[in-house]
Amino acid sequence: MTSVFAPETIEEAQDWLRERLAAKQMLAVRGANSRFHPEANPATVAVPEILSTAKLTYTNFFDPDDMVVGIEAGMTVAALQAMLAEQGMVLPVNPWFAESTIGAVFACNDIGPNRLNMGGFRDCVIGIEYLNGNGERVHAGGKVVKNVSGYDLCRMLIGSLGGLGVITAANFKVLPLPVAPHGLYGRFPDSTWLRQVAELHSARIPADWVQAIAPAESGSTDWILGVGFSGNAARRQRIEDEIRKIFGGDLQLVADGEAHPDFAFLPGTDRFTGWIPGLRQHWNLSAQHLHLMVLMPTSKALNPMHFEAVRSEQTRRVAHPIGGDWHCFLDSEDANAQCEFIESLKPVLHRMQGKLVLGNAASTIGYSDLGEFAQPPGYALVQRLKRHLDPAGVFHAPFYEL
Repeated sequence: MTSVFAPETIEEAQDWLRERLAAKQMLAVRGANSRFHPEANPATVAVPEILSTAKLTYTNFFDPDDMVVGIEAGMTVAALQAMLAEQGMVLPVNPWFAESTIGAVFACNDIGPNRLNMGGFRDCVIGIEYLNGNGERVHAGGKVVKNVSGYDLCRMLIGSLGGLGVITAANFKVLPLPVAPHGLYGRFPDSTWLRQVAELHSARIPADWVQAIAPAESGSTDWILGVGFSGNAARRQRIEDEIRKIFGGDLQLVADGEAHPDFAFLPGTDRFTGWIPGLRQHWNLSAQHLHLMVLMPTSKALNPMHFEAVRSEQTRRVAHPIGGDWHCFLDSEDANAQCEFIESLKPVLHRMQGKLVLGNAASTIGYSDLGEFAQPPGYALVQRLKRHLDPAGVFHAPFYEL
């Protein structure tokens, strides 16, 4: 039976980790356990112990004037964004789940609608603290934006999936909340809107985010496209006019927080606080549905033909066309059906030079089902880094075993 240790201080976590290192006892690092954790398939090792950072929730500092914040890794996304919002600030990243801890979101490198135009974790992080494979408490970066000393350990841990150490705290630069955020929304019968989004991006129109979903609602094949922007009235009007020149006059203007009778779901409005749950609820997805994120080498690799190739009655799709990522949701808990869908996607990925991230699946689906498409560029170097930073091999992370 797996046991979970949730220390209330970093010192407790360090002492516990040193005991496991001395015994060469494998462990897994978790936050609030808010997400699916894929295994190597078949699982190569049983992990009897989990180190949870969920109780490490202290705020180390928050300076609204300098627009920087430092927190322990167990603080949830919802708690952090609420604290920042009280001072009119926001961490401009796109977590998948509001109840996820910041350490987990950082280690999983969650991305979403505004990644390219407002940045992701690599653009926001200025300092990191973690426990390494020798049980040492390592500090990198600092508390100010212009700290550039030392190796870039901060960005090295982004997307590390708990395999390189235990993230215990992080420092970020934050931004003012967008002023009067609005979105223009439209329905499209197919994915030819991609060409218009490419034109929007080429024209350097300052949109905050772009997200499209399909189907718009049950029984439909339409896409809903949302393009977000913000600013004072004059700036918003100028941006709106430029967007309408490209898309035509059928788009509907909606302020963030408002509803519109023509749309059962508005993309993009929950981009800072967890954008996956709203879609799961909108589509009424089963608990063990399949969720795959497709990462593209460039946004230009997205093509309407690729989206149409994976369309089916059970498939739901989300696209962030400027960021170059899109998501497939298969509303089936059957592991065989999920494997068949993954195999059907692989020829498309070959043409797109895409890579896969497993966001949710049946319990028997693991990284090995994704094959070479789970391996990022430079994967051999990633594995070398794992062996160097975790010499005892105690940090269980199946991503490194592909």
